[in-house]
Amino acid sequence: MEPARWSLPNGACLTPSPPDDPYRPNADALKARTAAAPLLHRLRQTWRPVLRRMLGNLVDDKIGLAAAGCAFYATLSLFPAISTLISIYGLVFDPQTVEPQLNILRNLLPPSAFALIGERIHTLVAESHSALTLNLILSTALALWSASAATRSLITAVNIAYDTRETRSFLRFQLMALAMTLFAILGAVLALALLVALPVLVDFLPDLLGIAPPPWSVGLAVETGGPALMLLFVLAACAMLYRLGPSRRIAHWVCILPGSCAATLLWIVSSIGFSYYVSAIASYNATYGPLGAVVATMMWFFVSAYVILLGAELNSGIEAEMGLRPDDGAPDTGRRQSTSP
Repeated sequence: MEPARWSLPNGACLTPSPPDDPYRPNADALKARTAAAPLLHRLRQTWRPVLRRMLGNLVDDKIGLAAAGCAFYATLSLFPAISTLISIYGLVFDPQTVEPQLNILRNLLPPSAFALIGERIHTLVAESHSALTLNLILSTALALWSASAATRSLITAVNIAYDTRETRSFLRFQLMALAMTLFAILGAVLALALLVALPVLVDFLPDLLGIAPPPWSVGLAVETGGPALMLLFVLAACAMLYRLGPSRRIAHWVCILPGSCAATLLWIVSSIGFSYYVSAIASYNATYGPLGAVVATMMWFFVSAYVILLGAELNSGIEAEMGLRPDDGAPDTGRRQSTSP
């Protein structure tokens, strides 16, 4: 049967094209269907090559060396940062309430490191309000600069993990590090304030609602509120670092949350494990003498930095395997070829 033909005004004829075969795959349709597939489903399909890529890059990127640099700068900035934290907190709240709230760190820090930090905090909270104000003015500049050195080294290590070259200007890079450092300090102040206010709120809400508070409510709030707030704070800090730290366009959320969650959980587990190791197995004081507390603190910072960079490598592997790496940053150098079949 001859196909239908239509005459156009200029005398030309138009033959309609045959309909598409519904059983024949169409490249555009397949591409659209692939793009519309749920990202989490694609993530489940690529987790094996993601892990292989991550483990390989942990060695190629010398993450251990980068974590050691971060630990060194973090140790130098520890006491100025504590001075700023206590000074800011003491301007609004009673600084004497800080010490009881820091007990949630007892199981996360090595005993000698916890004692070292606790001694410094005890000295600061014993100062007068005017001394805290003067201490705030003097220590804020030093603390932000020295603490931002740790942040800058961490951002540089994250750039290495994401295989991204630093393209921001010197001023913009410094301001980014200062902003992230200030966020961490203010976040710690807010978390401490919430820990202090939580028992008060637990007692106040039943009176407001006209009901009798359960006898265990305050204790439960204190026991569960502290770890929960710390968990959320670490998760938010990791997500901010992975989202704003690399010198490139902001990545998709699916390339940020997995590494943030993994780094947070691994940080909790590794901190508890390292604290137990130092207290029950290793004795830094016997080996290093008076420097044992400082060495234990630096080792804890090393473990923490390594876990954070591991989360960045996980996110980088997800980006590469799922084809979600931003295209306006530095291109992949070629050493990170996909390991998927």
